[in-house]
Amino acid sequence: MSKLMGKYLPWMALSLSLAACSNSNDASPEKKTVTRVNIPDNEFKPVALENTISDLIEEIGKTDARSLQLGVVFKNLTGYWEPVKIGANRAIGELQVSGVVVAPSQGTEDENLAEQIDILQKQQQDGYDGYGVAPLADSVTDEINTMVDSGRPVVTLDSDQVNSERQLYLGTINHEAGAQAAQTLVDLLKGGGGTVIILGHDDEPSWPDGYNRSMGAKGILEKAGYTVNLHKTNWNDGGEQLDVDFMKDALLNSDPPAVGMLSMFSPTYRCAEAAEAASLTGDDITIVGFDFEPQTVSYMRSGLVKATHAQRQYYMGYMTPYVLYSLNVLGLDKTRDIMAGQMVDDHRFNAGLDVVPADKLDEYNSFLDSLGIGG
Repeated sequence: MSKLMGKYLPWMALSLSLAACSNSNDASPEKKTVTRVNIPDNEFKPVALENTISDLIEEIGKTDARSLQLGVVFKNLTGYWEPVKIGANRAIGELQVSGVVVAPSQGTEDENLAEQIDILQKQQQDGYDGYGVAPLADSVTDEINTMVDSGRPVVTLDSDQVNSERQLYLGTINHEAGAQAAQTLVDLLKGGGGTVIILGHDDEPSWPDGYNRSMGAKGILEKAGYTVNLHKTNWNDGGEQLDVDFMKDALLNSDPPAVGMLSMFSPTYRCAEAAEAASLTGDDITIVGFDFEPQTVSYMRSGLVKATHAQRQYYMGYMTPYVLYSLNVLGLDKTRDIMAGQMVDDHRFNAGLDVVPADKLDEYNSFLDSLGIGG
């Protein structure tokens, strides 16, 4: 070895060491980055819910980026489910992960359930990394449990599956929602007693969510001193006319006299139709309901329906991919801690309700437009 070569060996070794460090740094995993679609301020923008989403994204941003494949399976993709679909697809795009948002095709109840089970089984076979499921029935419990047992997180939305091993539920907490709607009606009635007709559900085994929402409302109304006449909503063909006829008779013949009506589900407009059939106006009867059906909105503009309670379908869908990603990279305990502000227990996240008075329709439509889901 020459003296000249010996002179430069220490420097060469140092250079190689620095290069190795540089290459090691270059090869380190990139942190996850998420760029959200901006939602402008509006009086209906759910600040606490938005803050929770921001906190979730902040913690996700501290983790190494991962390529995940997420499956989101709804009951349907149209009507009520359109905003849910838009929210879920937007979140998948913001997270830059692979994902599909699917639902059974329009068949019979049994056909749709069988197809939903087939979809879940196929996604499991394909090795998806997380699943969001709006279960059509308890029949999907086995599929949910199999997914969780294989180490892949599952969240339910819209309808819970309390007897399954799902990690979290995202959506409306029905007993609390019913109580909130009843309180809206009580505040509008301003006391005095009388009969309130509830268009709801009175059979727990056949539909626990509908029953819980109706019972939440019934409890608040009775506590406030009102007599409750609970009528089970007819969902079959011809059911609308049956409901209208029943409520018309109740409006005309209740003792004590009917002073209010409360619909627990989307056909709030049936209450208004019954009032019209009984020749009653918004000055005679106070009607409050749920959801944002076009017929209901029309009756709100006419003054016959005083307020409605809109579920946050967009946020149910939007949060699902984010929560699934978080469960994969942060784990259940950390994810639950971040979401603690809206958790009602260890497994259920309350997405909340938008209380929409009739005189705030334009403002609420502007909010829906800002979400990209229309009015």
